[in-house]
Amino acid sequence: MSLSLLILRPLDGALQTERRAKDLGLATVVDPLFVVESMQWSGPEATDFDALLLTSANAVKYGGTQLAAYRYLPVLAVGEKTAEAAKKAGFHVEITGQSDVEHLLDQLADSSYRNIIWLAGEQHMEVSAKDRKIYIAPVYRARAMALGERAKACLANESVILLHSARAASQLAEELSRLQLPKDRHHVVAFSAKVAEAVGQGWKSVQTADHPDDEALLSLASALCR
Repeated sequence: MSLSLLILRPLDGALQTERRAKDLGLATVVDPLFVVESMQWSGPEATDFDALLLTSANAVKYGGTQLAAYRYLPVLAVGEKTAEAAKKAGFHVEITGQSDVEHLLDQLADSSYRNIIWLAGEQHMEVSAKDRKIYIAPVYRARAMALGERAKACLANESVILLHSARAASQLAEELSRLQLPKDRHHVVAFSAKVAEAVGQGWKSVQTADHPDDEALLSLASALCR
């Protein structure tokens, strides 16, 4: 018996993941735990900075007209999808990282990009910038929601759950506890070790992708679903 694949990330990303999963012949259930929204924001003068840090395509999609003021700054993008979104919006991507923010910053020469503005989500990780100055401007938020009816129906049977963020992992664990739904019949496929740690114990299995992208995540999920 094949298992359903539960995708809980915000809708735009969830639909992209679903398309890839369906190409692999997997049965999917999409029911986001978060909705992404724009925020009112204003940032310092672009001339105060020598680079723009982007860690999510959501910053470009939901940043609004204020983004235009920073368009001439070279972009440091975390991930190919973020870089692609930045290029489509008219930004020049100077460096594309393949892991997380700190790994990207470690790639930079000591003398380059000393003052960086980061257009971030309202919930963002702490970053060790060493001797660089990073100004954080939250431009969007991912608002958490209760576990939806489609997700609850999926979780009535053994399933495979994709988790793309530590916040989603924590939210799912809290929702299952609130609803008194068991964990031990389900498999978790986590985007990273931090995500696997955040989801906690008690699952039938927890596996971590060997590379932080959908291809690696779905490769693990495909084996479990079948």
